[in-house]
Amino acid sequence: FDRTSELREEFNEFASNRLKRGGNCHRSDIVRAFRRYFAKYRREDSEQYPLSNMEIEGLLREWNSVNTLAEITSTGFYNGLSINEQADAFR
Repeated sequence: FDRTSELREEFNEFASNRLKRGGNCHRSDIVRAFRRYFAKYRREDSEQYPLSNMEIEGLLREWNSVNTLAEITSTGFYNGLSINEQADAFR
């Protein structure tokens, strides 16, 4: 199995269900939302499913460069991208 491809697919699923255009949010908020969305990644130091915050941020940057093109500030805010909080209510 190809871990990188699997992570990209999972991030794409998360993004299509939980991210929306408009507004703004910080990359740490998106990392937390991703970890809530996929319970197996809840803990960064999980022995079975280890995944660092930096890896998630990399997936976010890659996804943003292809899909949203939100502006990223030097402090880590994504202008033009936000978390769809309403979608979280049903998980």
